[in-house]
Formats: sequence, C-alpha cells, structure tokens
Amino acid sequence: MSLRDLAALYLLAGLACAVAVYRASLEGRRRAALSAALCVPLWPIWAPVALTSTSARGEGGERPRAASAAARVQGALREGVDACAGTAFEALLSREAASRIEAEVARAAARHAELDALLRRVGFDEAAAAERVAALEQGGAGGRALATAHLHLDNIRRLRAMRDRDARALEELADLVHALRTQLVLARFAGSSVEGASGIVSEVWARVEGLGVAIGGQDGGAPEASIET
Repeated sequence: MSLRDLAALYLLAGLACAVAVYRASLEGRRRAALSAALCVPLWPIWAPVALTSTSARGEGGERPRAASAAARVQGALREGVDACAGTAFEALLSREAASRIEAEVARAAARHAELDALLRRVGFDEAAAAERVAALEQGGAGGRALATAHLHLDNIRRLRAMRDRDARALEELADLVHALRTQLVLARFAGSSVEGASGIVSEVWARVEGLGVAIGGQDGGAPEASIET
C-alpha cells in the first residue's frame, strides 16, 4: 500500500470520526463543528477524548452543571471588575479579590469533578449497595455483614450528598455573582450609589467562605465508624 493510499485511509477515518463526534455532541452547533473539525487531522487523539466527554455528560447532569456554574462565576467576576475599574467603588471588587474568589470556585469545581468521577466507578453504585443490604436482610445475614453493607451504603449516600451540595452551592454563587455584576454595571452607568452592591459583595464573600469550609471538611475525610458485632 502506497503512502497516498495510507493518507487517504487516514483522511477517511478522520472524516468518519468527525461525523460521529458532531452527531454525539451536546454542545451548540459551533462548538460541535469545531470539535468535529479537530477530529479530521487529529482523530487518533481527539476522537476518544471528545466521545468520552460526551458520554460522561449524557450519563448525569451534575458535572456539567457545576462546570457551567464555575464558568459563569468567572465570566461575571471579570465583567464586574471591569465595571469597577477606574470608579469610586473599585475597592468593592478588586482584581485581587476576584482572583481569590475564582481560586475557591476552581477548588470547589475540581472537588466536585473528583467526587462525580468517583461515584461513577464500580463499587460506588447506590442502587447496587441498597440491593446488597436488602438481600442480606432477607437472607438473615449476621450482624457484622449487615452492618458492613449498611456502612458502605451510607458512605455512598454521603458522597453523593457532598457532590450534589457542591453543585448547588456553585450554581447559587453563580447567580449571586451575576446579580453583583449587573448591580455594578448599573451603578457605573447610572451614577447611583453602591449600597445595594455592598450587600451583595458581603453575601458573595459569605458564600465563598462557606464553600471553602465545606471543601476543607471534605478533605478532612469521613469520621471513623465502628462496626458492632
């Protein structure tokens, strides 16, 4: 087989992958087209990444929700900083403060992604764990085996609750930061006071601190539990 034939086969494979990626994409047409275009020359590398990402998003909504919320926070913060720049209320939302908020949000989003990936692994399925508990109860299993199964199920539920809480916290923070952004833009162009913005800034910081505390608590690990016989 000549080099020309190999090139033609490579191109055909790239085009096939591009079609598959475009059809499977959950993004808008423009992003889907860009991802598909990358597949033509880079299909051995890009196609598995794009298709795996799409599959993961289709299996559950929590990860894209959290990632989208983190991106919304980042975009709104930057617009808010730009609105404050060179005005009397620049101290309300400085670039340094926005960077600190972005760092906490990034940590929360990374933690959420880690939890989400963990809960997709074999052995972390809540339904399977619940079925195991039910089977042991029906079979009259001993106290130790049943206690172990209950502990496993409870741990999975706690992990799921952490993941869901982080997603909600990020979404609520994103909404709040968007409100702050619009308040700052209004104050800049309307020449109004920043009293309302000050209250929102305080609430943003409270939410960010709460996010950091939640992450710190998660990093500390789950408390030890004993299994009684």
